[in-house]
Amino acid sequence: MKKINNLFLLTVASAGGSGITAVFWFIMAALLVPSEYGEIQYFLSIAAIGSVISLIGTPTVVTVYVSKNYKIESTLYFIVLLVAVISSVIVILLFSRLDVAFLILGFVLNDLALSWLVGKRQYSKYVKYLLVQKLSVVIICLSLFYAIGTIGIIYGLFISYLPFTIIIYKGFKETKINFSELRTRKGFIINNYLINLAGVFRDHVDKLLIGSLLGFSLLGNFALAVQIYAVFMMFPHIVIRYILPDESRGIPNTKLKKLTMLISILISIFGVFVAPQIISLVLPQYTNAIELIQIMSLGVVPATLGMILQTKLLGSEKSKHVLIGRWLAAITMISGILLLGTVYGTIGLAFSFILSSTLFAIYLFVNIYLRTSESNNMPKGVEL
Repeated sequence: MKKINNLFLLTVASAGGSGITAVFWFIMAALLVPSEYGEIQYFLSIAAIGSVISLIGTPTVVTVYVSKNYKIESTLYFIVLLVAVISSVIVILLFSRLDVAFLILGFVLNDLALSWLVGKRQYSKYVKYLLVQKLSVVIICLSLFYAIGTIGIIYGLFISYLPFTIIIYKGFKETKINFSELRTRKGFIINNYLINLAGVFRDHVDKLLIGSLLGFSLLGNFALAVQIYAVFMMFPHIVIRYILPDESRGIPNTKLKKLTMLISILISIFGVFVAPQIISLVLPQYTNAIELIQIMSLGVVPATLGMILQTKLLGSEKSKHVLIGRWLAAITMISGILLLGTVYGTIGLAFSFILSSTLFAIYLFVNIYLRTSESNNMPKGVEL
């Protein structure tokens, strides 16, 4: 019952949070033309890249180590916040966008705080903080949008993250800065940092390339399709966030993983046949997004499988193959944009998107299968 209750809380938080976020961005898509929507996504991607570069202590590292009761929060927070300030200054110098610089700090606060709550298994507080932040986005961003224009959206996002400073303060208060604690675990920390960098190449550098090479209008359609895809991935993300601390403790959750794969198949079918019809009625100006959604929906299944396999490895602090797989996916996505996207447009972008997720899942599956086979074939008394 405790497991069911915890999973229910995570479901409420993630489903509610993702639902509110999706509704907000759908509202903004309806209020803006595709080129304006694409331009906002362009600058959001810059902020996301800056935050991931700053997150040397990644959300996965924070969750895993906090769940194992390692006292390293203050050390990680200090390094991350210092690098985030430096990244913000660089963004101001390069783009003259104070709002984007502030948003880097907001993204960092969000990732550190929520990861700490999950690691501590404080799911009720996680629900409270996440939903308050998401609701405040709608209220603050829409208010500032009507007051000062599109720049108000980015400032509103930053303001919504400020309550997370309470959790960061508690982390500094409860633990001391001790760099020696990081030295003994630098391998896992560095690997996860590089994994996150690969993720940012796949999820955000692609938007910069699309905006620069193919224009903000196509980027707006692509960003809307990605937002809908994120809604489809909502349930798998809930499960992954729940099972990662369990994997760290050696709890497999096999039945839950199988159920998640089954649901991902149903979601994929919905995305191919039903979702495009809804979008064509609600947001008719985003005509190019319909074809993108249909093709990208096929990537839900391999993406879910890849996330489950990744959690299995990260829970046991074996991140080498996750790192290689993430960079394989990132290179595939970027290459696809440059080769397929520039030639075939929306279809090329969509196929690049699902191909990167598929290759990541295949790579992890093959390596986990080979490692398991080798372990089963070892003579008795021999340990890997």
